Amino acid sequence: MDCVAGVFREVDARILLLTFPKSSVMQIKQILVSVCSFCFLSITMSSYAAGTSPEIDTRPLLRIGYIERSFSPFERKGFQDTFEYLQRELPQYRIRIQNYLVRDLERGVRNNEFEFFIGASGFYRRVFRRGLKDLATMTTPMAPDPNEAVGTVFMVPNDSPIKTVADMRGKRAAANFERGFSGVYVPLGEVAAQGYDPDNFFNEIVAAGSPMKKLLLAVQDGRAEIALARACTVEELKQTEPELVAQFRPIGLKANDGQFACLRSTDLYPNWTFVATTMAPWQASRDFTVALLSMPPTKDGVAWGVASDFLKADELYKTLRAGPYAYLRIQSVGDFLQKYWPFIVLFLMAVVGMMWHGRRVSHLVDVRTRELRQSIQKEKDAMQEVQSTKERLSQFERVSVIGAMSSLLAHEINGPVSAISNSCNALDRYLQDDDQHSPLIDKTVQLVLRQCERITSIVTQVRRYARHEDLAREPIELGSALEKIVSVMQMRYRKVKFELRRPPEDVSICWNPLEFELCLTNVMKNGAEACQVQNEAKVRVVLTRHEYTAEIAVLDNGQTDAKTLENASVPLRSGKKSGLGLGLLIVRTLIERASGNFSIVREAGHTVARIRLPLTETNNGADAG
Repeated sequence: MDCVAGVFREVDARILLLTFPKSSVMQIKQILVSVCSFCFLSITMSSYAAGTSPEIDTRPLLRIGYIERSFSPFERKGFQDTFEYLQRELPQYRIRIQNYLVRDLERGVRNNEFEFFIGASGFYRRVFRRGLKDLATMTTPMAPDPNEAVGTVFMVPNDSPIKTVADMRGKRAAANFERGFSGVYVPLGEVAAQGYDPDNFFNEIVAAGSPMKKLLLAVQDGRAEIALARACTVEELKQTEPELVAQFRPIGLKANDGQFACLRSTDLYPNWTFVATTMAPWQASRDFTVALLSMPPTKDGVAWGVASDFLKADELYKTLRAGPYAYLRIQSVGDFLQKYWPFIVLFLMAVVGMMWHGRRVSHLVDVRTRELRQSIQKEKDAMQEVQSTKERLSQFERVSVIGAMSSLLAHEINGPVSAISNSCNALDRYLQDDDQHSPLIDKTVQLVLRQCERITSIVTQVRRYARHEDLAREPIELGSALEKIVSVMQMRYRKVKFELRRPPEDVSICWNPLEFELCLTNVMKNGAEACQVQNEAKVRVVLTRHEYTAEIAVLDNGQTDAKTLENASVPLRSGKKSGLGLGLLIVRTLIERASGNFSIVREAGHTVARIRLPLTETNNGADAG
């Protein structure tokens, strides 16, 4: 089915309908021979590509790309014979032929999709800069010189007013492809050779396709006024479509000085060329070159030779400033802008976008850097404040410990000192009635009495110091003060979540701020250390305002038992390795001195430390109002 489809793709059904009743028996036989040959070649190639042997074929695979639509029927038969010959002469290779369109073949060369390809000399030179090497060039009976085989003949209807090349100016021309070498570039080269501007000579070039008959039909249909036919295709079509060809005449014909036997209106260029790409192994290039140059002419006279003059194709592209010489069109800044303005606009947009992106990124980096520095500085300041507060509270705690110990010692030592003093006074009265005792005893008793008085004086001074009679009291707004302490404690104990609940109105007491801070910090610290081993350690501080008092409750979810709480209330007894057992004693002492009370209990799975303090007169007045 592929074979039949390929045949009907190239042999237009209209040709068969037009020619069958009027063609000779010989012409019909030629068509049938071409059909059978093409089918045989397709079947042969398919068998080689698919492989008929169950064994794995380890022969090197060599792919040959070609443009079947560009071939004339005569050339197609010559290529079929050539492929069959290569299969026979080079059995050490697996040869696969691949059909392409013009643009696809150029892409295949660029992407290294095959080892060899067959292309027009113009196509070969257009992609020559990609590292290609011509191996052989086709020769035919009508064009035996491989250097002079491809040209163009200008065909117009017999009744057309166009007589010369100059008359074609401003007309519509039909070509095989938009970028066809013989259909577009060669005719434009002739236009340029006669002194005209090839870029603006034709009004339009219509891509009518292949074979050449389609060009003549495009002129008959009114789509074009001139057919730019490849040389020798007119002679081939005349054998099968003599009446169609008879309706047209050539213009601008050139004389054939050499062996070229076809009508032409332009200069001649090398024929179809077999080219090796950079993918071809050197041994395969050698074997293909030898095989092609050694191939005997086919029964139609097709053979392969060596083209030595591709310079004409290069000069054609240079004249037209096309193909590899397209850069010659840029002769001024205006040309450059006109040709590349879309890319220039995209480039400028990309540059502007990159500049904007760079500035944006730089700005974001500056902002993030500034925020990071501020955050680091805030953390440093907070840590310094925490350290300063810690040192200040530690110092005050030591002073409070001394005061508490002094109060304890002063309270407890008064009893023994009073007993000693009373005993000495009794002994002194007794000795006054006894004149027989030694004077040394009197001196000793008086010394003991004086020392007891001194001890009493020292104790009195220590108790006065312990009472901090010189520490001033001032109003404290509990809400804001607790927020500050909770914030500091949160930074010290990051694994513990601190939560403060306070009423919306202000709650004020009168106390020394340092003593207040020491007491609340100590209580919160104990709560945090008690619960920090929990998975969700939490300390909740609740401020409640009553009628005459303010209550501060510190709750933690630590697993503190009742015995531990009982020991915590006993002086000099602590459950912590580094503790002295004086913390809660100091807290209780300071709170009671501020006319408040302190308690610590276990309620509903939480340890609750409560501090009650009297409100200031302002708060009481507000309540009364």
